[in-house]
Amino acid sequence: MPLKILACRLFFGSLLALSIPASAQALTPEDTTRSTIEDVIVPPGLDGEAYSIATAIVEIGYPEDEREALFFGTMDETVAQLRRALGPNLPEDDAGAMEIFDEWVAKYTTESKMVLRKHIPSIMAGMTEAYAKIFTVEELGDILAFVETPSGKKFFELSPAVLGDPSFAAANQRYLDESLELLGPAQEELL
Repeated sequence: MPLKILACRLFFGSLLALSIPASAQALTPEDTTRSTIEDVIVPPGLDGEAYSIATAIVEIGYPEDEREALFFGTMDETVAQLRRALGPNLPEDDAGAMEIFDEWVAKYTTESKMVLRKHIPSIMAGMTEAYAKIFTVEELGDILAFVETPSGKKFFELSPAVLGDPSFAAANQRYLDESLELLGPAQEELL
């Protein structure tokens, strides 16, 4: 396998992994206590009211039956942008190498989605916990009030689509292109 393809695979895999939200550890029953507020399991050290409101925000903003599609859509758009950015670093004139690389990207993306599917619950739990830590009860109440409106629901629903919007995609593509220009010198330094 050409070294350039191997380096691109490693770089592509690293960037794709970074594009997925950091997952939090799933809570176990031993790590939790019951809150008196709506009987939500609250991680130790968190305010029960803040955690209950954060839970409502996540449940409304990221409906359970839509989460996988939201995450996978984000991943697909990131993969497409990374693939375009890698273009100058790939041996486009070698159809066989490109076929191998594109098949690998498709396989890696499929496998990554299977892994992501398992982690979505803990990612959502981590997001809920982060909201409860970062925002005050009053701020969470304001966010919840917004999320409960049609505009708030649409904001959360369409947030992943922002990645695919031509304006954002173009700006992100410029960033990726410039970042990938560093790949050659980084490879030389590594090797």
